[in-house]
Amino acid sequence: MSKNPSADQKDVRFYFSRSKGSHEEAGECFVTLFARLSVEVFYAGEPGDKGEHKTVWVDIEELKVDQAASKIKKMPDSINRYEISEELFWDLFKVSQRCPEELYCLTPLSYLTDYSSNR
Repeated sequence: MSKNPSADQKDVRFYFSRSKGSHEEAGECFVTLFARLSVEVFYAGEPGDKGEHKTVWVDIEELKVDQAASKIKKMPDSINRYEISEELFWDLFKVSQRCPEELYCLTPLSYLTDYSSNR
């Protein structure tokens, strides 16, 4: 996927998704972890906007609970999707190539919020 949108694109949004689910099977407890980096591209068109969703990277892993790291065990079961900046997206893509398991626990700060101001 190109990092530079073409002129006819209306809007490009970058997303990081992760989830954790726990379940029991045959008396053993398991944790399923999922992470994805995706891009949504909306094109200007008539009569309405057309869009496409592209998954750039995805990973899923199932572990026995006793083999999971403590930070994984402490996480609640959840499904999360974060809209992130393009810069953070490509940084997370680099992390996914070196140590994808780190993305299962990551919670990015939203670029839509200013965290620099003192309150």
